[in-house]
Amino acid sequence: MAVLRILPALLFALLSIRASTAAGNPELWYFYHNELDSDDSLRAARALIDRAAGVGYNGLVLWCGNTDRLGTDDSPLDVEDRMKGLLKYAASKQFKVAVTAVPFSNSVNALRWNPNWAESQRIVGAQFRVDAAKKRLDLMNSFAGLQNSGFESGQTGWFDTGDAGLHLDNQMARSGHASAVIDNAKGNARLRQRVKLEPWRQYHLRLSYRSQDFRGYSQLEVLEASDLTKVRFYAPVRASGTNDWRQVDYVFDSGDTTDAYIYTGVWGGNGGKLWFDDIELAETALVYVTRRPGTPLKVYDPKNPATVFQEGSDYEPIFDPRMRDPHPFTDSYHDPGPVNLTKKTSLSPGQIVAMDFYAAFPIPGTEQVSMCLTDAGVAEWIKRNAHGVRKVLPKGGGVLLSYDEMRQMNSCGSCRARKVSAGQLLAWNVGQTASTYDSEAPNAPLYIWNDMFDPNHNAVKNYYFVEGDLAGSWKGLRPDMTIMNWNLEKLHKSLEWFAGLDRDQPVALKQIIAGYYDTGDGAGAARQELEQAAGIPGIQGLMYTTWNDDYSQLENFANAVKAGWPAYERSPKRIGTASLVPVSLMLLGAAFAGSLWKVRSGKQSGKAG
Repeated sequence: MAVLRILPALLFALLSIRASTAAGNPELWYFYHNELDSDDSLRAARALIDRAAGVGYNGLVLWCGNTDRLGTDDSPLDVEDRMKGLLKYAASKQFKVAVTAVPFSNSVNALRWNPNWAESQRIVGAQFRVDAAKKRLDLMNSFAGLQNSGFESGQTGWFDTGDAGLHLDNQMARSGHASAVIDNAKGNARLRQRVKLEPWRQYHLRLSYRSQDFRGYSQLEVLEASDLTKVRFYAPVRASGTNDWRQVDYVFDSGDTTDAYIYTGVWGGNGGKLWFDDIELAETALVYVTRRPGTPLKVYDPKNPATVFQEGSDYEPIFDPRMRDPHPFTDSYHDPGPVNLTKKTSLSPGQIVAMDFYAAFPIPGTEQVSMCLTDAGVAEWIKRNAHGVRKVLPKGGGVLLSYDEMRQMNSCGSCRARKVSAGQLLAWNVGQTASTYDSEAPNAPLYIWNDMFDPNHNAVKNYYFVEGDLAGSWKGLRPDMTIMNWNLEKLHKSLEWFAGLDRDQPVALKQIIAGYYDTGDGAGAARQELEQAAGIPGIQGLMYTTWNDDYSQLENFANAVKAGWPAYERSPKRIGTASLVPVSLMLLGAAFAGSLWKVRSGKQSGKAG
């Protein structure tokens, strides 16, 4: 009976192998961004379909921000009609079509319905003091300040990296009489200062900079001192060219870090000058505070944590006014709202209280915010949205699940309550989302980006602000999903992984190479990508992927794919699950023989003889 129980799996393996080695023309997709907010935009989209069809494209992924509004009361009917019409038009040209949905990577559009759904980082033990008038709680800043923040004390505190090109400038300053300058640096030129932080607190980081003919990349970051791969904060410093003094402000959560480095400067400089001044750090609180069941807030006596003060009776409801804005996540820092006390509060002037809360963290540079993976409101929104997506899809239309570059995960109360790793949590969530689409949009093929399920890509430890290891996330993938693989730097290893050629991931999945990626050379990109695919089964085709809306290489990419595809098909394919074929056939034969013997001997289960 053990053999009979594994027959379905063996049969599936055999069928998968057969499908993965089937010959034919490549699937040739292109990735297209259009908000479809006007008839002109629809005409442009149709024209591009005609152009693509003329050179052999047969697949379209539509990325439209308005997709997030489908199935809601806010869905614009004119956009919905255009989307439906465009996808139907593509299908009439024999295109496979898919729309992007489930935006867990950057959820700012979906979070318009409830910004409190944002994945949130915990803050523990922030201390406040009751003011003398007993009207409010004032934050107590636990950080004494950076050493030599304005460079008035020379190089003290900042110049220990040993990088060339760093100097003190006594002629240029935003305030005071000095600043740090990076002058014509080639390569790295970085300032840094080691700081002691309170764990699980929110901090406000400020920086001023000025540039003259600067060429290179500059950023500001906070790293774990004992492990510089552990990022607590990063932000690009947009200093290219010539800029007068600019001040930038950021908020970040220290996590479990108590010993950190603040870094700023140049990585890969190529000339010009860049000045820094007035680098400041202070504790803050309640910036982007979220309020939902999975992000509880508590005010209590730090000396006796069992003494909890009540919202509504001791203090007024706490919220960030920005979170009531239709588009709240538009900055990296703002002054938090006040914490007002009620007239009947039991708190006394000068009394110190502690506060635990959760806060969203828009990632600087992109203001990227992810949705919580476990909140019931998010799950309900996905269900409603899936129902709306189904209405615009033509027969056979699919969905590209936007699980990519998810830099925040497994940190809010509801996620942590599950007591699983980040990888296990993501695997569970993918399964839930797939089941939702099975129900709301049955028969819609599901596609999914590779990176969050790829140990050669982003399914790793310490991935930005994800709490925990993402290993095992791939166990949530279903055999009927198609991987859109954009791991172009490690493409061969990544394709092997999803082809089931690794014992840690033995399931053979179909794959589309999401290629080109705005390299400027469509033909060259296609040739390189096909070379990396040689010998790997299950590659269905390639996708022209542009994030800059640049379709100048559309034809060159297609022609190179068509020219190179026969060589890919002829390449001897490695065997992963296919190595089970001889054993599978033996087991199948044994199973059938045993089954027949039991029937003939009258010993089949349920038979009396």
